[in-house]
Amino acid sequence: MRGVQKKMLHRWVRCMGKDSAMTQIQTIMVMSVIMVVLFLLGVVLVIWNPIPERIPQASISIEGEGDSIVMQHMGGDSFPSDRLVIKVNGDIRPNQNLNFQGGAWPWSEGERVDMYYPSPDSPRLIEVYYITDKGESILIDKARIEPPPVVSATPLPVEVVLSETPTPSPTSIQVEVKDANPTQPPVGDFTAEPRVGDPPLTVTFHDLSYGTVSEYLWSFGDGSTSTLQNPVHTYFVPGAYSVSLLVSNSYGSNRRTSEDYIVIGSPPIANYLAEPRSGQAPLTVQFTDLSTGNPKSWEWSFGDGSQSSEKNPVHIFQSAGDYNVTLRVTNAYGTDKYYPEKGINVTAPTLMDVYMTNSINGALVPDGYVRLRITDPVSSMKIAGKLYQFVPGDYIQLIYGPGSSDGTISTDKNRFTSFNFNDITLVKNGETVARGPVNSFMIGGFDSYSSTLNLTVPKGDPYETLYINSEPYKYVESPQVVFSGIGPDKSGRLFYQKSAQSMNFQGGIAELTLG
Repeated sequence: MRGVQKKMLHRWVRCMGKDSAMTQIQTIMVMSVIMVVLFLLGVVLVIWNPIPERIPQASISIEGEGDSIVMQHMGGDSFPSDRLVIKVNGDIRPNQNLNFQGGAWPWSEGERVDMYYPSPDSPRLIEVYYITDKGESILIDKARIEPPPVVSATPLPVEVVLSETPTPSPTSIQVEVKDANPTQPPVGDFTAEPRVGDPPLTVTFHDLSYGTVSEYLWSFGDGSTSTLQNPVHTYFVPGAYSVSLLVSNSYGSNRRTSEDYIVIGSPPIANYLAEPRSGQAPLTVQFTDLSTGNPKSWEWSFGDGSQSSEKNPVHIFQSAGDYNVTLRVTNAYGTDKYYPEKGINVTAPTLMDVYMTNSINGALVPDGYVRLRITDPVSSMKIAGKLYQFVPGDYIQLIYGPGSSDGTISTDKNRFTSFNFNDITLVKNGETVARGPVNSFMIGGFDSYSSTLNLTVPKGDPYETLYINSEPYKYVESPQVVFSGIGPDKSGRLFYQKSAQSMNFQGGIAELTLG
């Protein structure tokens, strides 16, 4: 009996040992599961409930100094370059355009920066934002810089009696700074560009309001509206449109309205440039249209009975006088006319008549030319065997080439009967058309003559006679003589003949040089 009890006791002890080991294993497994769950729960809490990002706080002084905007960090947190955004009139200004006055990034307390942003005739709205980790823009500070007051160019005299020398006061520009969250209604303001043009005209509007704005309502004057801060709107119908902007927040609202602010399809405004405005006849003047408003037609009246419908005409004034030139421009919306108080002044040419015979070495200088306008249909010349015919109104230019030698030039009043050399370039209406020897030449009528032909008689040349303005030229030792601007004399005659034996010349000159 006693032996049986002993066996049962031993079996119970063995069973208890096995149960205890099993219990320990189960406890360890449960604890492991709990730790994993707690870890995962911690990760989820971190992801879904992150630590809130701290937004920097700072006070900034914003002022205008002429064409620059100056900002000083008065105190608070520093700002790194990649988190700071500065807007002027709604436009983001690159941070590299900020000029530190003794400091560097990050922008810290006491450091001044400036940027160039000229706007002398309209307000400048400056906004400083901080960009969070999530990409949100947080307004740090905001200011509105008004343009400086317009000072009269002719102030009224004021007599001031001072007992002592005053201390000059510094010049300052008023700056109105608003907190990021003012407890007051906003003040509406805006600008737009362009404001004038033909339809369809796309206009970009810029909000310049200051104070905290929660809602925008634009009215463009053509029945269209927008709730965007900086909308873009297209006008399709000609007319003048009034624009209004209503801005509001929880404290109230304010409306800014500009009458006839956008003008679509405006009449042109005439203007032109004339070069030169004075000179000797015949005077060639280039007129350049400077009208605005996209004119579609031009009517020029030159004051001498001539007209033109070209945009940028060239006109030759043949006679001395003062000419008032009028330009009339037109588009689909109206007409405008312009003529300046000072017109075109043309003076008579100051020519000297020259008569010279039997010069041995006198000759034309190469590359000079004569230029004239054809007035007679019986006009032509043959160069290198090819015939070129001219019609009234053609401008021709005859260039005396370096390969020319012996030859003849001859005019009689307004007929041009000879310009015969072996190297001539013909330019017709601005286009070079031929070069070579002249086989035949006849121009039945011409005007608008001008010349750069120069005739040189070398020093010591044994010419026979020389008359200048009908007076014999007297000399002790013959100098070099240069006749510049060769053309017809006062009687309309020009004759130049060069051969191997002699040179003879009769005509008018613009300038005489002795050396």
